[in-house]
Amino acid sequence: MSSVHLKTIEQRLLWLSHWMIHNANHIRPKVDGIKVGGHQASSASMVSIMTALYFSVLRPEDRVAVKPHASPVFHAMHYLMGTQTREKMEAFRGYGGVQSYPSRTKDTDDADFSTGSVGLGVGITALASIVQDFIKAKEWGADTRLGRMVALVGDAEMDEGNVYEVLQEGWKNDLRNTWWIIDYNRQSLDGIVREGLFERIDRIFDAFGWDVVKIKYGILQRAAFDEPGGEKLRSWIDACPNAEYAALTYMGGEVWRKRLMDDLGDQGDVTALLDKRSDAELADLMENLGGNCVQTMAETFAAIDHDRPTCFLAYTIKGWGTPIAGHKDNHGGLMTRAQMADWQKHMAVPEGQEWDPFAAVDDEAGLKSFLAEVPFFGKGTRRHSDEKLPVPGIAFSTDREISTQAAFGKILDELSKGQSDLAARIMTTSPDVTGTTGLGAFVNRRKLFARQAQRDAFIEHRIPSTAKWNFAPEGQHVELGIAEMNLFLLLGAAGLAHSLWGKRIIPIGTVYDPFVHRGLDALNYACYQDARFMIVGTPSGVTLAPE
Repeated sequence: MSSVHLKTIEQRLLWLSHWMIHNANHIRPKVDGIKVGGHQASSASMVSIMTALYFSVLRPEDRVAVKPHASPVFHAMHYLMGTQTREKMEAFRGYGGVQSYPSRTKDTDDADFSTGSVGLGVGITALASIVQDFIKAKEWGADTRLGRMVALVGDAEMDEGNVYEVLQEGWKNDLRNTWWIIDYNRQSLDGIVREGLFERIDRIFDAFGWDVVKIKYGILQRAAFDEPGGEKLRSWIDACPNAEYAALTYMGGEVWRKRLMDDLGDQGDVTALLDKRSDAELADLMENLGGNCVQTMAETFAAIDHDRPTCFLAYTIKGWGTPIAGHKDNHGGLMTRAQMADWQKHMAVPEGQEWDPFAAVDDEAGLKSFLAEVPFFGKGTRRHSDEKLPVPGIAFSTDREISTQAAFGKILDELSKGQSDLAARIMTTSPDVTGTTGLGAFVNRRKLFARQAQRDAFIEHRIPSTAKWNFAPEGQHVELGIAEMNLFLLLGAAGLAHSLWGKRIIPIGTVYDPFVHRGLDALNYACYQDARFMIVGTPSGVTLAPE
């Protein structure tokens, strides 16, 4: 890992993502004056995190759900790697151009999971990890290389309720190989994230068995803290309210100096620490939070040597590195033409070379050599495929009238008795209504899935029961809690198994049909990704009652 090359990549992605947005709003011809948008500030806060992640730690088997508003950085990254075209970049948010939010079905630059409806891209990574374990435990999937399922999360996404439903489901299913990296810029569309929020979220993650890694200070700040007066500066940073820190960032080094001198400057060691830095250097120091320091992020990722689910809380500045950094209106704001012109000079990008992937790069040959060896991109496209499965004959008595629900259960039961490839690849799932939606016979024969076999006290004590709930690695039923959002996210992940892991699964989910609407957002999300699955609603009526 070369920190010099990572820093160069970071700056290239920062520029290219912002230029793409600027081009769409201020240069590209349009028939109306409507803003195209593109979230420059939300992209800027993610650029160091994404650079460290993709170019220093990820492997081809890892899968990422990119924060929706970091889509421009994702496209810029593939443009730098030569896997995205300038034509599509110039058409950003236009017909045929790269998408506002990463899309498996519309983008051509290898998005692992579509994102857009906030919170769902976060949740699907945990459920995809469960699917990955399901595949790995089977004879037909034993050669699967386990990867990390990674979500890049906007801090405001943590307001979404389905995120917490997924945490509970992960705990019940012994979740592993899952990283959630939170861009903690403490600004949302309408304002500033409430003080102390993450102290509470931290405890929630801990309760469900996650490791929490807080990344608050960058390399410049940590070095300053080691100087005389550094601990006082650190204490001041820790005590500064989110909104105040954002406002000071926007106003810049001169205002930083005045405020710090007013608060701390009567102490000789702190005054000396500040005086040895110019206004620009002081601004760089105060904005050098952990999530905006590519070297710190790379070192943090590299230090993880286990498969426990891990949440990274990366402190960032929204709009970092740009003229609109820290401003409370920057979520949907854009740099003006004048700001972009000044920033272009600051970024040392010559006029006419705005689209050049390697503009302002001193060691182009060295950087290209480094990029050619980045593991994540080493095997080209990461879309897999698998053969279609032949459907065996299914025969059972039709000499009496039965309900559709019973017929569904009998069809699955007949399949479960055979040894067909199709039967082996079926994965059933249900939100706590397995026995009452026709899955009971299949589950009794094919067992419930768990990475470790679990004892059934009723079987051991020979207590009669129609439900033989054997949990084992070879099990083919994933039992969920009563959360229809999780049901559809799991079906979505399993329905992409042929593409993500090269192992086709036939996912079948059952639900009481009046409750389908409780998971419609996740159902729509799964279909948008072109996931392949069956959803069976019972009792196929208006209510659960006989009428």
